[in-house]
Amino acid sequence: MASESASASATTGVGSTSAPTIREIISTNRNPQIWKDFNLCIMTDNSQKAQCKHCFHFLSVGSNTTLRNHITHPHCEAKKAQQNQNSEAGQTSMARDGSVFRYDPDYLREQFAGLVIQRALPFNHFDHEQTTRVFQNTMQPRYTHVSRSTLKRDAMKLWLAAKQEIIDSFGNINACVNLTTDVWSAPHGVPGSYMCVTAHWIKPGTWQMMKRVISFEEFPSPHTGGALFKMLTKVVTSGNFRNFK
Repeated sequence: MASESASASATTGVGSTSAPTIREIISTNRNPQIWKDFNLCIMTDNSQKAQCKHCFHFLSVGSNTTLRNHITHPHCEAKKAQQNQNSEAGQTSMARDGSVFRYDPDYLREQFAGLVIQRALPFNHFDHEQTTRVFQNTMQPRYTHVSRSTLKRDAMKLWLAAKQEIIDSFGNINACVNLTTDVWSAPHGVPGSYMCVTAHWIKPGTWQMMKRVISFEEFPSPHTGGALFKMLTKVVTSGNFRNFK
Protein backbone atom coordinates (compact mmCIF):
# COMPACT_ATOMS: atom_id res chain seq x y z
CA MET A 1 0.00 0.00 0.00
CA ALA A 2 2.85 2.37 0.84
CA SER A 3 4.46 2.00 -2.58
CA GLU A 4 1.09 2.63 -4.30
CA SER A 5 0.59 5.81 -2.29
CA ALA A 6 4.10 7.05 -2.94
CA SER A 7 3.77 6.48 -6.66
CA ALA A 8 0.42 8.21 -6.91
CA SER A 9 1.47 11.23 -4.87
CA ALA A 10 4.67 11.62 -6.85
CA THR A 11 2.72 11.66 -10.10
CA THR A 12 0.25 14.36 -9.11
CA GLY A 13 2.72 17.12 -9.70
CA VAL A 14 2.03 18.97 -6.45
CA GLY A 15 4.42 21.89 -6.63
CA SER A 16 4.97 22.84 -3.01
CA THR A 17 6.69 20.58 -0.52
CA SER A 18 4.37 21.98 2.15
CA ALA A 19 1.30 20.77 0.31
CA PRO A 20 -0.31 17.63 1.80
CA THR A 21 0.50 14.37 0.08
CA ILE A 22 -1.11 10.96 0.11
CA ARG A 23 -0.65 9.05 3.34
CA GLU A 24 -2.96 6.13 2.48
CA ILE A 25 -5.37 4.96 -0.22
CA ILE A 26 -8.42 3.32 1.31
CA SER A 27 -11.31 1.32 -0.12
CA THR A 28 -14.78 2.85 -0.37
CA ASN A 29 -18.35 1.64 -0.82
CA ARG A 30 -19.50 4.90 -2.36
CA ASN A 31 -21.27 5.10 -5.72
CA PRO A 32 -19.30 2.60 -7.86
CA GLN A 33 -20.34 4.26 -11.12
CA ILE A 34 -18.49 7.39 -10.01
CA TRP A 35 -15.69 6.03 -7.83
CA LYS A 36 -14.43 3.45 -10.33
CA ASP A 37 -12.36 6.33 -11.77
CA PHE A 38 -11.10 7.67 -8.42
CA ASN A 39 -9.04 6.64 -5.40
CA LEU A 40 -10.18 7.73 -1.94
CA CYS A 41 -7.03 9.12 -0.31
CA ILE A 42 -6.16 10.04 3.27
CA MET A 43 -3.78 12.98 3.08
CA THR A 44 -0.93 13.83 5.45
CA ASP A 45 -3.06 16.61 6.96
CA ASN A 46 -5.77 13.98 7.72
CA SER A 47 -8.14 15.34 5.07
CA GLN A 48 -9.78 13.11 2.48
CA LYS A 49 -9.38 13.69 -1.25
CA ALA A 50 -10.53 11.94 -4.43
CA GLN A 51 -7.65 11.31 -6.81
CA CYS A 52 -8.43 10.73 -10.50
CA LYS A 53 -6.94 7.43 -11.65
CA HIS A 54 -6.30 8.88 -15.12
CA CYS A 55 -4.74 12.32 -14.59
CA PHE A 56 -3.98 11.96 -10.82
CA HIS A 57 -5.52 15.33 -9.95
CA PHE A 58 -7.12 15.77 -6.54
CA LEU A 59 -10.78 16.74 -6.13
CA SER A 60 -13.07 17.24 -3.16
CA VAL A 61 -14.92 14.17 -1.93
CA GLY A 62 -17.94 16.26 -0.96
CA SER A 63 -19.61 16.47 -4.37
CA ASN A 64 -20.42 13.49 -6.58
CA THR A 65 -21.47 15.93 -9.31
CA THR A 66 -17.97 17.43 -9.43
CA LEU A 67 -16.40 13.99 -9.69
CA ARG A 68 -18.84 12.87 -12.37
CA ASN A 69 -18.30 16.02 -14.44
CA HIS A 70 -14.53 15.58 -14.24
CA ILE A 71 -14.85 12.28 -16.12
CA THR A 72 -17.94 12.64 -18.28
CA HIS A 73 -17.58 16.14 -19.74
CA PRO A 74 -14.59 15.47 -19.62
CA HIS A 75 -12.36 17.89 -17.71
CA CYS A 76 -9.81 15.10 -17.32
CA GLU A 77 -7.23 15.63 -20.07
CA ALA A 78 -5.91 12.07 -19.77
CA LYS A 79 -9.41 10.65 -20.21
CA LYS A 80 -10.03 12.98 -23.14
CA ALA A 81 -6.83 11.85 -24.84
CA GLN A 82 -7.83 8.22 -24.29
CA GLN A 83 -11.24 8.86 -25.88
CA ASN A 84 -9.65 10.57 -28.90
CA GLN A 85 -7.30 7.62 -29.34
CA ASN A 86 -10.17 5.14 -29.12
CA SER A 87 -12.22 7.21 -31.57
CA GLU A 88 -9.39 7.09 -34.10
CA ALA A 89 -9.28 3.32 -33.63
CA GLY A 90 -12.92 3.02 -34.72
CA GLN A 91 -14.69 3.69 -31.43
CA THR A 92 -16.92 6.57 -30.43
CA SER A 93 -16.11 8.71 -27.42
CA MET A 94 -18.08 7.72 -24.34
CA ALA A 95 -21.06 5.76 -23.08
CA ARG A 96 -23.59 7.17 -20.62
CA ASP A 97 -21.80 5.58 -17.65
CA GLY A 98 -18.50 7.23 -18.57
CA SER A 99 -16.90 4.15 -20.11
CA VAL A 100 -15.63 3.97 -23.68
CA PHE A 101 -18.44 3.15 -26.08
CA ARG A 102 -17.88 0.66 -28.90
CA TYR A 103 -20.25 0.66 -31.85
CA ASP A 104 -21.25 -2.88 -32.79
CA PRO A 105 -23.49 -3.08 -35.90
CA ASP A 106 -24.29 -6.77 -35.30
CA TYR A 107 -25.49 -6.04 -31.76
CA LEU A 108 -27.56 -3.11 -33.07
CA ARG A 109 -29.27 -5.38 -35.62
CA GLU A 110 -30.04 -7.91 -32.88
CA GLN A 111 -31.60 -5.16 -30.77
CA PHE A 112 -33.65 -3.94 -33.76
CA ALA A 113 -34.94 -7.48 -34.35
CA GLY A 114 -35.88 -7.86 -30.68
CA LEU A 115 -37.69 -4.52 -30.75
CA VAL A 116 -39.66 -5.50 -33.86
CA ILE A 117 -40.73 -8.77 -32.20
CA GLN A 118 -41.64 -7.23 -28.84
CA ARG A 119 -43.55 -4.27 -30.25
CA ALA A 120 -45.07 -6.07 -33.27
CA LEU A 121 -43.48 -3.57 -35.64
CA PRO A 122 -43.32 -4.12 -39.43
CA PHE A 123 -40.03 -5.40 -40.82
CA ASN A 124 -39.64 -2.21 -42.85
CA HIS A 125 -39.74 -0.04 -39.71
CA PHE A 126 -36.07 1.03 -40.14
CA ASP A 127 -35.98 0.53 -43.90
CA HIS A 128 -36.01 4.17 -45.01
CA GLU A 129 -33.26 6.40 -46.33
CA GLN A 130 -34.39 9.31 -44.13
CA THR A 131 -34.12 7.16 -41.00
CA THR A 132 -30.62 6.13 -42.08
CA ARG A 133 -29.59 9.77 -42.59
CA VAL A 134 -30.94 10.79 -39.17
CA PHE A 135 -29.00 8.01 -37.43
CA GLN A 136 -25.80 8.79 -39.36
CA ASN A 137 -25.99 12.57 -38.91
CA THR A 138 -27.01 12.70 -35.26
CA MET A 139 -25.89 9.51 -33.51
CA GLN A 140 -23.50 7.21 -35.36
CA PRO A 141 -21.81 8.11 -38.67
CA ARG A 142 -20.93 4.44 -39.25
CA TYR A 143 -24.55 3.29 -39.01
CA THR A 144 -25.55 1.30 -42.10
CA HIS A 145 -28.97 0.82 -43.60
CA VAL A 146 -30.95 -2.15 -42.22
CA SER A 147 -33.32 -3.50 -44.86
CA ARG A 148 -36.59 -5.32 -44.24
CA SER A 149 -35.06 -8.55 -45.55
CA THR A 150 -32.13 -8.27 -43.14
CA LEU A 151 -34.43 -7.51 -40.22
CA LYS A 152 -36.68 -10.46 -41.07
CA ARG A 153 -33.68 -12.77 -41.25
CA ASP A 154 -32.38 -11.52 -37.89
CA ALA A 155 -35.80 -11.93 -36.29
CA MET A 156 -36.00 -15.52 -37.52
CA LYS A 157 -32.55 -16.23 -36.04
CA LEU A 158 -33.73 -14.95 -32.66
CA TRP A 159 -36.87 -17.09 -32.90
CA LEU A 160 -34.94 -20.25 -33.79
CA ALA A 161 -32.47 -19.65 -30.95
CA ALA A 162 -35.29 -19.12 -28.44
CA LYS A 163 -37.09 -22.23 -29.70
CA GLN A 164 -33.96 -24.37 -29.35
CA GLU A 165 -33.39 -23.05 -25.84
CA ILE A 166 -36.90 -24.15 -24.84
CA ILE A 167 -36.42 -27.58 -26.44
CA ASP A 168 -33.11 -28.08 -24.64
CA SER A 169 -34.59 -27.00 -21.29
CA PHE A 170 -37.26 -29.75 -21.45
CA GLY A 171 -34.49 -32.36 -21.41
CA ASN A 172 -33.71 -31.31 -17.82
CA ILE A 173 -37.26 -31.13 -16.48
CA ASN A 174 -37.96 -33.59 -13.68
CA ALA A 175 -41.63 -32.78 -13.18
CA CYS A 176 -45.06 -33.38 -14.66
CA VAL A 177 -45.92 -31.04 -17.53
CA ASN A 178 -49.46 -29.86 -18.22
CA LEU A 179 -50.59 -28.45 -21.54
CA THR A 180 -53.19 -25.79 -22.29
CA THR A 181 -54.45 -24.69 -25.69
CA ASP A 182 -56.01 -21.51 -26.96
CA VAL A 183 -57.60 -21.00 -30.37
CA TRP A 184 -58.08 -17.55 -31.85
CA SER A 185 -58.69 -15.82 -35.17
CA ALA A 186 -56.44 -13.23 -36.76
CA PRO A 187 -57.57 -9.62 -36.12
CA HIS A 188 -58.47 -6.83 -38.55
CA GLY A 189 -60.29 -9.07 -41.00
CA VAL A 190 -57.20 -11.11 -41.85
CA PRO A 191 -58.27 -14.66 -42.76
CA GLY A 192 -56.98 -17.59 -40.75
CA SER A 193 -57.10 -18.97 -37.23
CA TYR A 194 -54.38 -20.34 -34.97
CA MET A 195 -53.81 -22.58 -31.98
CA CYS A 196 -51.32 -21.78 -29.23
CA VAL A 197 -50.00 -24.58 -26.98
CA THR A 198 -48.52 -23.64 -23.60
CA ALA A 199 -46.63 -25.97 -21.24
CA HIS A 200 -46.97 -25.49 -17.46
CA TRP A 201 -44.98 -27.15 -14.68
CA ILE A 202 -43.77 -26.61 -11.11
CA LYS A 203 -40.03 -26.14 -10.74
CA PRO A 204 -38.75 -28.69 -8.19
CA GLY A 205 -37.02 -27.21 -5.17
CA THR A 206 -38.43 -23.70 -5.50
CA TRP A 207 -42.10 -24.54 -6.28
CA GLN A 208 -42.05 -21.79 -8.86
CA MET A 209 -44.76 -21.93 -11.52
CA MET A 210 -43.13 -22.13 -14.96
CA LYS A 211 -44.74 -21.80 -18.39
CA ARG A 212 -43.50 -21.72 -21.98
CA VAL A 213 -45.28 -21.38 -25.30
CA ILE A 214 -44.15 -24.48 -27.20
CA SER A 215 -46.18 -24.17 -30.37
CA PHE A 216 -48.12 -21.65 -32.41
CA GLU A 217 -49.76 -23.36 -35.37
CA GLU A 218 -52.19 -22.40 -38.10
CA PHE A 219 -55.48 -24.12 -37.21
CA PRO A 220 -58.18 -23.94 -39.87
CA SER A 221 -61.83 -24.75 -39.21
CA PRO A 222 -63.53 -26.81 -37.99
CA HIS A 223 -62.38 -26.31 -34.38
CA THR A 224 -63.85 -29.55 -33.11
CA GLY A 225 -62.57 -31.68 -30.25
CA GLY A 226 -61.21 -34.22 -32.71
CA ALA A 227 -59.34 -31.53 -34.62
CA LEU A 228 -57.90 -30.15 -31.37
CA PHE A 229 -56.73 -33.63 -30.36
CA LYS A 230 -55.10 -34.22 -33.75
CA MET A 231 -53.22 -30.89 -33.64
CA LEU A 232 -52.09 -31.43 -30.06
CA THR A 233 -50.83 -34.91 -30.92
CA LYS A 234 -48.88 -33.46 -33.83
CA VAL A 235 -47.20 -30.95 -31.50
CA VAL A 236 -46.10 -33.41 -28.81
CA THR A 237 -44.96 -36.12 -31.26
CA SER A 238 -43.05 -33.82 -33.59
CA GLY A 239 -39.73 -34.94 -32.09
CA ASN A 240 -39.03 -31.69 -30.25
CA PHE A 241 -41.04 -32.26 -27.08
CA ARG A 242 -40.98 -36.00 -26.39
CA ASN A 243 -39.53 -35.57 -22.92
CA PHE A 244 -42.87 -34.67 -21.33
CA LYS A 245 -43.77 -36.78 -18.28
